[in-house]
This record gives sequence, C-alpha cells and structure tokens, in this order.
Amino acid sequence: MSDHSSTSSSRPTSDLASVEILDPSDDRDRLRIAALRDDSAVQVTDTLAAQRISLSEVVPAPDDHHLRDSRWVFYPWRSTLVHLLGPSGFRRLRLDRNQNKITLAEDAVLRSRRVGVVGLSVGHCVAHTIAIEGLAGTLRLADFDEIDLSNLNRVPATVFDIGVNKAVVAARRIAEIDPYLTVEIMPVGIDETTAAHFLDGLDLVAEECDSFDAKVLIRDRARAAGIPVIMETSDGGVLDVERFDLSPDRPLFHGLLGDIDAAGLTGLTAGEKVPLALALLDPTRVTSRMAASALEVGATLATWPQLGGDVALGGASCAAAVRRLGLGLPLPSGRVRIDIEAALDRVHDPLDDLPTTPPPTPPTPETPDLAAIFDRLPDDEAVAFAASRAPSAHNGQPWSIGIDGDGIDARIRETAPPRTTDLARRMSAVALGALAHNMEVAASARGRLGHTTIHDDGMRVRHEMGTGADDRAHDIGLVLRRATSRLPGDGSPLHPAEIEALTAADARVHLLTDRAQLETCSALLGDGARIRHLTPALHAEMTEARRRPGSADPDTGVDIESLGVPVAARGMLDLVSRPDAMAHLEAWGAGSVLGAPTAGAARSSSGLVAISVDDWGRESFVRGGMATEAVWLCATALGLAVSPAVPPSLYAANDDERRQISLAHARALGVIDRGVRQSFGLDDNAAVAVILRVFRNPTPVPVSRRRPPLA
Repeated sequence: MSDHSSTSSSRPTSDLASVEILDPSDDRDRLRIAALRDDSAVQVTDTLAAQRISLSEVVPAPDDHHLRDSRWVFYPWRSTLVHLLGPSGFRRLRLDRNQNKITLAEDAVLRSRRVGVVGLSVGHCVAHTIAIEGLAGTLRLADFDEIDLSNLNRVPATVFDIGVNKAVVAARRIAEIDPYLTVEIMPVGIDETTAAHFLDGLDLVAEECDSFDAKVLIRDRARAAGIPVIMETSDGGVLDVERFDLSPDRPLFHGLLGDIDAAGLTGLTAGEKVPLALALLDPTRVTSRMAASALEVGATLATWPQLGGDVALGGASCAAAVRRLGLGLPLPSGRVRIDIEAALDRVHDPLDDLPTTPPPTPPTPETPDLAAIFDRLPDDEAVAFAASRAPSAHNGQPWSIGIDGDGIDARIRETAPPRTTDLARRMSAVALGALAHNMEVAASARGRLGHTTIHDDGMRVRHEMGTGADDRAHDIGLVLRRATSRLPGDGSPLHPAEIEALTAADARVHLLTDRAQLETCSALLGDGARIRHLTPALHAEMTEARRRPGSADPDTGVDIESLGVPVAARGMLDLVSRPDAMAHLEAWGAGSVLGAPTAGAARSSSGLVAISVDDWGRESFVRGGMATEAVWLCATALGLAVSPAVPPSLYAANDDERRQISLAHARALGVIDRGVRQSFGLDDNAAVAVILRVFRNPTPVPVSRRRPPLA
C-alpha cells in the first residue's frame, strides 16, 4: 500500500512535500495508479526499463528481486507520476558511484542515522548534500521562514518556490532525488516549545540558524541529550564540531562566547548580533570583505552578505563531517577553515618547478662485462665474484662472503632482521645454496674444484678449493649472464627435449605443463600476490625492495625498469605502493586486481617448476637452493626465460608459521600452499625450495646489480 517519504505538516496543502509511494503488487495501490494514469492533469514518466538495465550492470550484481521490484511515485506539487525501481534496487543503483568512497557495509550503517538540520538557507545545501550522498536514513528539517527572491543568490530553489516554506522546498528537492528517504518537516522556529521535539531521536544536528538565541538553545538542549552539533560558517569556510556526545560538560561554541544563554539573546537586531558573530568567528581571521561589511550591517547593509559558492562548499564540508560521525570515524571537537579564496591566493604553477634549461641527459650506465671481470680476478676472488651472482628474494643478497685460507666461506647475514616470509631463514638458505652451486661452477671453470660443505645448521657453506674440474665448468658463462625476467611468456608448450633437460637437472624437480593444472596453480599464485599486497609487513618489504633511478642503494633490490611495467603505467605502480590504499582494500575485502599480474604471468608460462627438499631443516633448503640454480642455468642454456613465482608462505612449515606471516590471512595461505603442492602432485606439507616460471620471451633483460662480493 502507499507510503510517504516525509511526514506532513500543518501547512497548507500547496506546501506539503509528501509523495505517494505506490506498490503495483498491492490491490489498492493498483487502483490508485490506474486513476492517476487516467487523469489527464497528471504527467506520467516511465523509465523503469532503462533503470533495470543500469541496475543489472552494477558490481556486485544485484539479485533478481531488486531487478523486478518497482514502485510508482506520485509528486503532487508536480502533478507527476514516476515509475521507479523498488527501495533496495533504487538505493543500490542511485548510490552505486559512491563505491568505494562509501562501501555497502558503511551504507547500511548510514542508512540507520537520523540527522536534523536547523535553518534551511545555508542548511538547504547541507541537507541536500547529506541526501545526495546517502548519509542518513532520516532527515528532519526545521525552518519557520519562507523562500524570498533575495534567497535565490545562495539557496538552490527557483522562482516557483517563492512564498513556500524553506523546509518544504528542501524536502521537495530531496524527494525528487530519493523518494524513499524519510524526510520530516518542522515548518516552525526552534524555541523552548519545539526544541525537544526537534531533537528527539536524532544522532546529529547541523545548525545553520540566523537567530543567535536559537543557536544557543539548540546547543544547550543537544548537550543535555548528548547529541553532537556541527555548523558551517560560509565566510572563510569555517566548520565547527561540538562533540557533546563525548563531552557533556563542554562549553557552548567552544567557550568563545563565555557563559551565554538563549533568553538574553531574544530579539537582537542584525546590528546587535555583529559583536557576537565577530567574537565567534575571530575578527582577525574573517575575510577582508566580510570584515568591512560587518561595519556596514544596519547602515548600508540589511544583513550579512553570503555567496552561493561559499554556501555550497559548506554543504560539502558538513557532509564530510556527517559521514565521519555517522560511521564512528575520528572527528574531535574543534574547528577547521576550508577557505577557497585563501587557497586561490596560493595557486601554484607547475611550470615554476621545471628547470629553465633542459637537464643534462644522464649517462647511460655501462653494463659491466662480467666475464671480463671474472677472467682477470685471482681464483679465490673469481669464485667469490661468481658466487655473488646467485639469485635471492628481491635481490636482497642475504649473505656475506669471505676468503679464508684456501677456501671460500659464505654465511647468512644475521646483522639485519630476516624478511617476514623468511621463516627459520629457509628462504635465505635457498639463496645460500644457489650461491654454493655458483662457487662450484666457478671453481671448476678455474680448475680449482674441491668440495662444498654445509655448516652451522645451514647458516654457512664453505668451498674448499681443490684442483679438479667437471662438466659444469662450461656453465660459467650461464652463471654470469643469468637474469630474472619478469615479463610475460607466450604460453607456448615446452618441447620434449626441454622437458627432459629440465627434469634431468636434478631429481627433485617437478615440472607442471598441463594447461588445466597451470590455470589452477596460477590462480593460487595470484591469490598469494594479493595477500602479499594486503599484509602491511609483506607490502612494505616488497615496495622497499624496488629501486628507482638515483636510489641510495642501487646494488640491491629490484630495478623498476626490470618489472616490465610500461612507463605510461608507472602511476599504477605508485598506487599499489601506497600502504593507505592497501589498508582500505584489506578492510573492504577487495583487491582481487592485485593478484592479476602474478596470475597472468604464471598463465603465460610454458611451465612451472617446483623443487622439493627432503625436510624442513635449513640444510635441506641449502641443497634445494643448489638444485634451483642448476635448473635455472639449464633453462637459460635452453633459451628459456625464468622468474620465481613464490607464494608468501612457501617457507611456512605449519599454520603457526603462516600466522606469523599474516594473522588475518593465515587460513587462506594454507589453502594456497596446499593447492599449489597438489598441483605438482606433492604432499600437502611437502617442503619446497622454490617455484619457478619458465617461458619464452626473447626480450633481453638486465642482470641485476650486486654488492661487491667481499665487502
């Protein structure tokens, strides 16, 4: 049956702002709809089909009920009947562009809020903006005055509204935006007899009265009721917030007017109000034109001057305050100035920041001839140099290398805290193992191959130089030109000979080439990348490892030039580097796009390689690192590009360790880890040293820089 968007008032019928909301599934309403449609004086507007198309396109998709449900709404002051989506579908579509400035969950909270607005000149814009943003489920509007032609410089009404109560005009405008929003009208002034009724049940008051006694009275009663009050003063964009809900003993107007009561202010003339207004606004900070005008009120000016743009700004600033208060976000008592005129005095020309002469083109850094460097070094230093070319997570190089007698020692550095994902230093152990493999290749190339031993529970490796050599001597060129390609592949399958070579490189190699399994594993790797972005510690480590031109530490980390991100898309890289943006996505349960690049890169691969190890001990991961480098060099020899594709918790042995990585996402990490292992046919808790992408992309990529190996 029919409903109304607002309560009626005691005003004449022409002033009413109530609409009839008619449900076509209700028998009585159907008769009323038919009668209105048959009335030649009633204009009918039916755009429901277009509304349904638009609603069907919102994300997430609405259910069928929202698409089917509809209402007819009759606006008596326009003699117009409009066909609209039902309440839920209408709100979902009308406020769709609020996402994610206001989430669906936040929208549900705001829908329960009841906001009162007193004074519908400046308050008209406040109420309208609250309504248009969907910041309240109920608006209560109070004003005794009627629209005058002189109001139309700042109140967005029309000449058709002259003589109509200001609260009614605002309510009508709101009803034409959202007929389902409850709007209660009080076409009376706020005094001792009406204040309690106005405040009853409100969560917040926006006070925009002209009357000082009403200003004081509404605050006094709101303070007693524990209701916060906001006020915007259009000159200089001053927004006042008084949190009487948090501070029930707080003095009115922040104490700027001292002890003040409404009774002593009744009947003041415009000129008599000037000293009070100046005390409230701070005469040293009002705009120069307002300061001069204050001296003319009652002489050459009837009242305070106001501009429509300033009033509109007040609507925006009040709406921002209502949004914070409605959602329980931080907003203390106090005041802030949002002064557009002052801001325009500070307009800055970006051209001023540009150099007057073009900067000199920086010299292109020379790519060092690594083979030449290796050839001219003494044997022990050459082995250390080749060892330092090993891969490591984010090119962190978590090792220190030293020459001791006739041996080369390398150990995991303990001077810096490990990365969050480097549980029990297993990730560092893999890098140490890759380094050990390189030592053996280099020693063999120099005819100094001896034997490598693992010490200190996998924290240190040592190669004792000998006089031998083996077939790996030919791999020294591969060691020196090995690089990580973060580019996409072409998805072409591996040839049988390539598969045979990769799997023969080490017995612990597991190769995934089945397209369906690749798709499954790629999606899981993308899920892991999303969690890496949304977990603050992981996100910080990832972004801190990126190196831009002029970086203070260019010999570690990942050069952004190697990420494969086009220059035009670097702005997106800056966005995903922002922790505040990631925090919002985490709070919203969003951010699926964060994993898309990783998932897409994995899908474009010719295959994925997992290298398993015997157990979760660090020594096993050192051996896994040696196997990793052997496979990487084999792929390089085959002309394949290689890149790690390691989920965040690959080195977590159990759920407790996953919780150390990301408490919020520990369960999801477990699902990812088990799913990835199952894709390779491994046990759910199998220890894995690394996962690599192997693919075809002939684009050359730079070899990452390294710290001096013996530094």
